[in-house]
Amino acid sequence: MRPLTTTAAGVCVVAVIAGAVLAGCGASPVGASQQAPKLPPVSCGSATTRFLDDRTELQSADPGALSCFNAAVKSCRSASITVTTMGVDAGTRYVFVVDAGTHPCQVTEQRQFYIVSGGPHHGPATTVACQRAAATAGGVTLTCASQRFLIPARVSHSEAAS
Repeated sequence: MRPLTTTAAGVCVVAVIAGAVLAGCGASPVGASQQAPKLPPVSCGSATTRFLDDRTELQSADPGALSCFNAAVKSCRSASITVTTMGVDAGTRYVFVVDAGTHPCQVTEQRQFYIVSGGPHHGPATTVACQRAAATAGGVTLTCASQRFLIPARVSHSEAAS
C-alpha cells in the first residue's frame, strides 16, 4: 500500500472539514429524511380510498365532506378537500382546492407522497392546475396533469359495508 501524498492528505483533510461545516449548517447527508412542506388545511374535510382515478371508490369520508366539495365545484366557491390513497405502508395525500371567482372555475391539485414504514417520511408537495370536466350528482370529475380523477359524491356501498 502506498503512503498518502501531501496533496491526497490535504484533500482528505479538506473533505473532513467541509463535511463538519455542512453538518453544522444543517445540511443533511445524502439519503437522509428531510422535513417536507405540509399540505394546507382543508375546509370540507377528508376522504380515504385505495386508488384515486376516474373510477374511484371511497372507503370513508368525513360527514358532509363530499357534498361540501361537490357543491363548491358546482357553484365555483372557495373550498378544499383532502383525498388520501392508502397502501400497506405508503400512499399519497391529495388536496383539491376550488379557487372562487375564476372563469372558468379553477381547481388546483396539491399532492404529497408519504411512507409510513421505517419512520414517517413525506416527499415534496407538488401543485398542478386542473380542468373541471363535470360536477354532477355522482361526484366531481377533474383532469389534472393529464390524469382523470373522480371524487365521488358518496362513499361506495361495497367499501362501506366491509
